Amino acid sequence: MEVVSVSNPTPRMRRVVFGGPALDGFTLKPDVLAPHIGLIVPSQDGSPAPPLRVYSVRRFDPAAGTLEVNFVLHGRAGVASSWAARARPGERAGITVSGGIPMRPAARYVVAGDLTAVPAIARLLDGLPAGASAEVFIEVPDAAEEQELPSRASTSITWFHRRPGAPPDASRLPDAVIAATSSNSPARTDGVAVWAGTEHRAAQRIRSHVRQTLRLPAESCSVVAYWKAAVAQGGFQHYD
Repeated sequence: MEVVSVSNPTPRMRRVVFGGPALDGFTLKPDVLAPHIGLIVPSQDGSPAPPLRVYSVRRFDPAAGTLEVNFVLHGRAGVASSWAARARPGERAGITVSGGIPMRPAARYVVAGDLTAVPAIARLLDGLPAGASAEVFIEVPDAAEEQELPSRASTSITWFHRRPGAPPDASRLPDAVIAATSSNSPARTDGVAVWAGTEHRAAQRIRSHVRQTLRLPAESCSVVAYWKAAVAQGGFQHYD
């Protein structure tokens, strides 16, 4: 693929739009609310095996032949994010097939994620129908990382600002998901689907609640550990 344009929607987010013949015939995996791709970026050290990283698709326009990927900027610590920070139109990157966890349609969605999941959440909300509703909880470093997240569905979005230096297990996302789905009323879980993308320990708590307490079927939940504290980007990828 070839880089068509670059921009920064927020201070810590880099938007890269790709195009080119590599996208001819490309399709996203069906029934996936937040599809991802394998992205192959040029190696910085000249290695014959360029690094591959998994990233959410923010937008894909098959008619225009463009694909948008948003990168959280990690400075020099992230191979793909450091490439994205310096990428300019005309540069190239590779792509693998689209993946993700299919989910059946639901009347009500509970969605949670940290900064790394904002592009996936934005894509998910884009795809919800007008008759659905979504309670969304997002944890970001500060107000500068908040974005407009349009949707045809009826949405309620709560932004949490993460305390600098807070440990991963201090995330407020698990408690938010639990509160949004825990009630003596069956209506709180009937017809609900849960999607979450966050740090490993927070994802574990959400997954335990969704599967062991709510007992949601696999097709009604997707809990993704996007990263793990103290593990470098690319050293940990877990989808469930």
